[in-house]
Order: sequence, then structure tokens, then C-alpha cells
Amino acid sequence: MIYLTLPKIYYQDPANYEKIYSERFAAPFTKHLDLNIQQYNRPASYPAFYSYTEEIANLLVRILHENYLLEKIISELPFVAVKQFYEGSIIEEIQSTNAIEGVRSTRKEITTALAKQKSTDRSARLWSIVNKYLKLLTKEKIDFKTCTDIRRFYDDFALDEIKTENPANIPDGLIFRKGSVSISTGTDKTIHKGVYPEPALIEALEKALAFLNDENIPLLIRVPVFHYLFGYIHPFYDGNGRTSRFITSYYLNEELHTIIGIRISVNIKKQLKKYYRLFEMTNNEFNRGDLTPFLTEFLEIILSTIIETQKLLVKKIDQLARYEEKLDQKLAALNVTDKLTQDIYYILLQAALFKGDGATVEQLVATTGKSRNTIDARLAALPKEHLLKITSTKPYRYKLNTLMLK
Repeated sequence: MIYLTLPKIYYQDPANYEKIYSERFAAPFTKHLDLNIQQYNRPASYPAFYSYTEEIANLLVRILHENYLLEKIISELPFVAVKQFYEGSIIEEIQSTNAIEGVRSTRKEITTALAKQKSTDRSARLWSIVNKYLKLLTKEKIDFKTCTDIRRFYDDFALDEIKTENPANIPDGLIFRKGSVSISTGTDKTIHKGVYPEPALIEALEKALAFLNDENIPLLIRVPVFHYLFGYIHPFYDGNGRTSRFITSYYLNEELHTIIGIRISVNIKKQLKKYYRLFEMTNNEFNRGDLTPFLTEFLEIILSTIIETQKLLVKKIDQLARYEEKLDQKLAALNVTDKLTQDIYYILLQAALFKGDGATVEQLVATTGKSRNTIDARLAALPKEHLLKITSTKPYRYKLNTLMLK
């Protein structure tokens, strides 16, 4: 980073530390928040602020440029491939956001929850979490304007999981928690305590939400700052990280391509040490409430998510082109001339490459516009060695056995 953090300056240039802090705090392009930041077990607290730096300006420009390139890449993909990639990304995202909190969830569980979305059966584990991530695809409106909105969302998003994981962590306050909460390292060393008592917590979160929804501030500034503030305030005993990352996904979905909102936790998990270090450094008393480094590095995480997604899709597009050419040759050699059968082969190829878990008969019906009986008959007529049938979850899924193209 070009912008040296205040803790680094404190240790490297202590004689100028106070001067540099004062200059940053009073700079013309510094924005002040009506919230104080205090390191755990330290007496002093400092008003939060951030500065518009050249580095942040460049990151904002790059993010929008790379997002434009990503949209072009996705526009070149077949519809089925895009749908499969979205579904696969939601599975990865939920696994990642849970894993960051030490919560194990399997592809099978998430796939089952996906399959049950259209039914009235909400008993599948992770049903609610999957449901909320699917709303990102449809751009469905979710309110995050008040503390009551946050609690309502939490109850529908994370509460079922919290009840199962540890019933003692169910919120017990007027809106959030009435007790204090500690954030510890893996060695049980306390490194942060959320805002306490609950009236102070509610007041702090109201201010953070007002900032999040202030349209006079660029959205890509609001999102990282709120992400930090939510973690600092820590309104719940458990589930704060998962809730905060979804809110981040929801707002990114307003500014960037939908796929970024459903892959941000995948990328955070890859940079987990950096992610945790960001929070710890920002809380440091020598940082004196400067949110600029957190904002800068979180923008870098967003940018890297876009670039990594570009690379992944370009790789899959190249792979699809190679396999489609081989499939053309194979179908010609087998004298497969029936258009619907050809379409099924190509759909199942995309299902194999862009998600890996395959496509259901219902998805084949929806994509081809043919009846279930017709699709069932075509699948039954395909050589068994051409198909892989995944029976670990219902409904069963099918994908092309790419070994047939070797």
C-alpha cells in the first residue's frame, strides 16, 4: 500500500506521528463519521474517519473497468453455462462464508437446499441462506435501513443455523444482544469486544446504517466502510460475519455484476489472514480510527474478485470451445442428427464444465421447452457411457461424461 498506516508511522517515524495524524484527520478530502473506535482493553477511543486518496480513486476506476470487461466475457457465454456457473458459485460462496466462521457445510447439503427452493419444505439445512443468495440473481429488494430490518433479515437468514450450532447464542436483547460478546483468536486470546450495552450498540448501528444508505457517498466507498463497522459493532452473539458478508454481496450487486456478489466470500476465504489482519489493524489504538487502509484493501479484495472471476471464466470458455469441437466430431461420427438429442448433449457438456454437479431433468425441460416425457425418453436412449448420473441428492442430476470425448 502507498498509504502508510498510522500504526506503522507510530513505530517507524514516532517524531512525526502526531503531526501526520492531525494532517490526515483535518485534510480537505477526509470524511468524518459520528462513531468512535476503541481497541480492546485500551482506555482511549478515537473518531472514525477515512480519506479519499489517489490510490482509492485509481481502485474505483479499475474496479468499474474490470467489471465492464467481466460483463463482456459473460455476455459471450451460452445461457445454460451462465445459469450453471451462477448455481455453482452460490454453492462455493455459501461454503466459503460458513468456513470463514468455522462452520462446515457440504456441496450436497447446499445442492439439496437449492433443489427444495420451489417446494414448501423448508426443513433442508441452509434453506434460508440459499434462498437469500438466490434473491441476488433476481435483484429482489431487501431492506437494510434500520436495526429492525437487520434483525428481521438475521432471523430469516442465520437464526436456524445458530439455533442448531449453539442455542445459547440466540439473540436475547430488545433487538440484538443484551450481553457482551468477545472475539478471540484461535488460542482464546480476546482481541475485540463488540459495542456494549445494547442501547449503545443500537445507536452505533443506526449511524452505520445511515452511512450505508447515504447516496451522496459512492456505493463502493460505503460498502467496505460498513463492512468494517458491522464487524466492530458486532450486534449478535454469533453469525455476524455471515450476515455482514451477505449485506456486502447485496450492495455490490447494485453496482457490479451479480457474479461478484456471489463470489466475494470465495475470494475473502483465499485471503483470510489479510482479512482478519485488516480488522485487527483498524481496531489498533495507534490507528486512531483511520478507516482508509481498511477501505483501500477491501477495494483491492473486490478488484481481485473481479479479476479472478474473469480468469476462471476465460479458462472455462476456452475449455468449452475445445470440448464443443470434439463433441461435434463425436456426434457426427455417431450419426446423431436429431436436434433435441444434440441440444441435450451440449447442455450436459455445459453442466459438466460450469458447475460440475450436473443438470436436473427439470432444468433440461425448462431449457429445451420440451415435455418431461420427451426428455426422459431422450436421456434413456443415450448410451450409458456418455452420461454421468448423480444420485447423491434428489432430484437426480445428469452431466456429460467428458471421457467420451478423449
